[in-house]
Amino acid sequence: MTTSTTTRILPVISASAAATGALVGGTVAAVRSTIAVNEGRITSREALKTVAQESAGTGLATAAGVAATAVLGLGGIAGLLGFTLAATGVKIMWDKAVPSPLESKSPQKLEEAS
Repeated sequence: MTTSTTTRILPVISASAAATGALVGGTVAAVRSTIAVNEGRITSREALKTVAQESAGTGLATAAGVAATAVLGLGGIAGLLGFTLAATGVKIMWDKAVPSPLESKSPQKLEEAS
């Protein structure tokens, strides 16, 4: 019994994609969180939590998009569309299941909310 090349390398590619997605998502969350901390909308602890959650969610979504595209054997425009649909769907589910402190705060400052 032989296994296809895709089957053998899919876990490695998915893990690499997850790491890349987590890095990008974490970087964006770090910038947004730093601005929110400076504006007094969230605390430093909430910022750390936001960065961790966004890193995990974006990494998971990226890995899911890559895996779905590979399993379905999609390439070109269809692959790009398949990746986008899968990754977006997973990220939406993640965001609903794990709400971010950054998104739950209103634009008013913390002192004004008290």
